Amino acid sequence: MAYDYDVLRLNELEDFSRFLHGLTDEQWDGPSLCEGWRVRDVVSHITIGYTTPMPRMLRIVAGYRFNVPKASKEESIAFGSSHTPAELLQAFDPIWQAHVRKGIAKLIKTTESLVDHVVHQQDCRRPLGLPREVPGDRLRAALDVAPNLSGFVGAKARAAGLRLEATDLDWSWGDGPVVRGAGEALLLALCGRPVALADLDGEGMATLRSRVAPSAPASAAA
Repeated sequence: MAYDYDVLRLNELEDFSRFLHGLTDEQWDGPSLCEGWRVRDVVSHITIGYTTPMPRMLRIVAGYRFNVPKASKEESIAFGSSHTPAELLQAFDPIWQAHVRKGIAKLIKTTESLVDHVVHQQDCRRPLGLPREVPGDRLRAALDVAPNLSGFVGAKARAAGLRLEATDLDWSWGDGPVVRGAGEALLLALCGRPVALADLDGEGMATLRSRVAPSAPASAAA
């Protein structure tokens, strides 16, 4: 199926914004699924990626000796800590309203951006106990992309040699021992979120668990 990933990306950001506008200050300071990141830091991470011009971004990363993960985490936390939720939304909302896309965001494929945004919204929602049903077209489109993503995402290595089957939409991928469950849980597990393992089952779970959370107990998944 052909998707307009740019439209899906913007739709996901708009939905993310609506969710964020309904949070209390306490919820903005709640933890996300990203270790050491609060909800406000996840939002800051996305905002910085879209709004920081490339020359400035390169100077920032150079200050961390081009350790991109460290630069991303520390800069996101610093930005989140120095801005109120209202200020963060003032910076975040124009991204989808005015289609702002500067710096590093221009270098990232819209397919990968969709995966990133769907996962990051769930990163914020799950710890807050505020689940949602990810729109089917976005979820399926993200799942079509995720198993082939390597780099910082690392989903390709986690999916290798497994057959993934969604139980709530018409989607499957790969060959090998089966891992099945809701599409959202499959996507989160592929992107390294151990919390999603409890929502999956199948003969391929031991392999997937070892790739997502090597120290997770067997009871983490059925």
